[in-house]
Amino acid sequence: MAHLEGAFDQVNERLSSLDWRLGSFQQTVALRFDEVDRRIDGRFGQTEARFAQIDVRFAQIDTRFNWLIGIVIGTWITTILTILFHY
Repeated sequence: MAHLEGAFDQVNERLSSLDWRLGSFQQTVALRFDEVDRRIDGRFGQTEARFAQIDVRFAQIDTRFNWLIGIVIGTWITTILTILFHY
């Protein structure tokens, strides 16, 4: 009976050691995932800032394009009216 009790104590010690190592491993993995999450969030922040800059540029292009179309249509209408009313 004492031999069996000693074997159970050894199993208990080994399981405690294993539990402690798994807990340590779990903390290490959690810290690594937190670090990866921070890096990914940082990258997305940079990407969102770049997309905001691109959106501003496209808005400028849209404005200039609208002005260009307005000038071309105005010039075309003026030319057509000049030809029609010249005679």
